Order: sequence, then structure tokens, then C-alpha cells
Amino acid sequence: MEDKLLFILIFQKTYPLQTAHGLQFGLSQPQTNAWLKRLLPVLHAALKRAGYAPERDPAHLGQRRATTAAPLAVQLDGTERPRQRPTKPGRTARTLQR
Repeated sequence: MEDKLLFILIFQKTYPLQTAHGLQFGLSQPQTNAWLKRLLPVLHAALKRAGYAPERDPAHLGQRRATTAAPLAVQLDGTERPRQRPTKPGRTARTLQR
């Protein structure tokens, strides 16, 4: 059970290629894919049940926990933050390098 939890948490955190991730656990790419399809729904259901499912709407971030539990510090995941994009049209990574 601990290996399965470690397997799915490492995948969620680093999101490696399935072939590379499988090599860490002695699995082939098809076996890795099968385990991901099996374990991802279990992880998401457990996080949702515990109240730790990622909030996708920044306007409501932290409101649900604040109303249902004692005051907690809001935890932000860096992957949920908006990214700054060039504001001028036509500016690409290639033009920024020059």
C-alpha cells in the first residue's frame, strides 16, 4: 500500500514520462499507465473527501474550509498561480532571446 501511495504522489508532483516513472518502480510503460488509471481516481477521491482537493477557482480559494472548520492558514500550491505572459502580440520566446 505504501508503494502505491509513493508511486502516485511522485507522479503527481513531478509528472514524469510514464516510461521513466515506471523504471523507478520496476514497471513497463503499459503497466505504469494501468496503475495510473487505477490510482489517480482513488487519490482524487481521498483528497476530496478530506477537504484537500485543489480549488480551481481563485475567487473561492480557501472559503470552503474557512466556513466549515476552525481558522486555518490558507495553503497555496505554486502550480495554481497564474503565469505572466507577454502583453505585446507577436512576442515569442525567440524574439525575447535576441
